[in-house]
Amino acid sequence: MSKIAVINPNLSEGFTRKVGDQARSIVGVNTDIIALNPQFGPASIEGYYDEAFASVGLLSVIRDLEAAPDHAANPIGGYVVACFDDTGVDAARCLTSAPVLGLCEGALRMAAAVASRFAIVTPMPVSVRPLEHLVAKYGAASQCVVRAAGVRTLDFEGDGADAAYHALKKQAKVSLTEDRSEAIVLGCAGMTDIADRLHADLGVPVIDGVSAAVKMIEAMAMLGLRTSKVGAYASPPLKTYHGMFAGFAPQG
Repeated sequence: MSKIAVINPNLSEGFTRKVGDQARSIVGVNTDIIALNPQFGPASIEGYYDEAFASVGLLSVIRDLEAAPDHAANPIGGYVVACFDDTGVDAARCLTSAPVLGLCEGALRMAAAVASRFAIVTPMPVSVRPLEHLVAKYGAASQCVVRAAGVRTLDFEGDGADAAYHALKKQAKVSLTEDRSEAIVLGCAGMTDIADRLHADLGVPVIDGVSAAVKMIEAMAMLGLRTSKVGAYASPPLKTYHGMFAGFAPQG
């Protein structure tokens, strides 16, 4: 049995349930999914400011899971950071030897295998530039454009969900025409439940970052792949942290 932790870095319990349900629906019978979110941080992540604070909450969850009494006997096989901003992924890789993957990286790797050109459609304009930076980081700038639907992330829950879907679909259609996109990548964890609907409406591949990242981490866990501790993702050196961050001081 392989255990995968799917961590929503914000405090939306609705999003956490949604990504957990999606993850459980696509993994094999020998994979156990735990879905959780931090106890502190922003309600949603929209741009650099929210991301900075959400990263600390994410790290607190991973720290606690790695220190759990049953961790040695039943370790986490991999972590999925269920935010399309890939919030705190690099720092998380320094905390654990298990593989860690964010939704953006997972989705872009998978999209490149099924389309030569594709578009990320994200909720808010404030997220466009951060996602463009990630696209460049992952080497997909020549293949991928980023568009915003002009709705809030939390609009994909509750009474506004249908209106949010239609705003997203409108931008996806524009990208298929104007950007010559061949596939659409859903740029938010809260969109995980609309991929099939959008695929049916548009007739092109629609990549959900939750599904992409979970399946990739499941494969990596099954292959026994671990995060390298030589170089950038080495465990942080022992030192003292002060004030409210004292509890996050590296243990060496």
